[in-house]
Amino acid sequence: MGMALEKLGLALQFTNKVDQLKSIASWQSLMQFARYGTLGVVANVSGYTVYLGITHLGIGPKTAMTALYCVGVCISFVGNRRWVFAGDDGMLATAAVRFLLAYAMGYLVNYGILALFVDRMGYDHVYVQAVSIVVVALILFITFKLLVFPHSTNANGSVR
Repeated sequence: MGMALEKLGLALQFTNKVDQLKSIASWQSLMQFARYGTLGVVANVSGYTVYLGITHLGIGPKTAMTALYCVGVCISFVGNRRWVFAGDDGMLATAAVRFLLAYAMGYLVNYGILALFVDRMGYDHVYVQAVSIVVVALILFITFKLLVFPHSTNANGSVR
């Protein structure tokens, strides 16, 4: 009987630890998403304003988006690695390659959205690009969290 109670106690402790880890993981993800959103809003509002300005000067929508992507990738890597996902695993080159691949995928999604909705369907690029920014941002957050910066916590589960 004593052995059964001891095993039950260990099982309860294990269950409590699992619940604590789930809570930390959820809190960590929420905080990362909040920081990602803050960085994204600042960067994308600035970038979208520049996009509107240079397309107003006669630069094509896809050309303008391409130029801004190049600048945005550099700013985003530093901000996401240091502030959002607190990546400091000593593997800068590996993270940079994964980051560039993720952004290349995001670029292709963005380009495809513009090509489909502006070129083929005739929608105004101003609105299409605004929606595309949100769609690509959500895809990139998931990609960054799962593939680019997967080791973004301390051993105790707290955000670095």
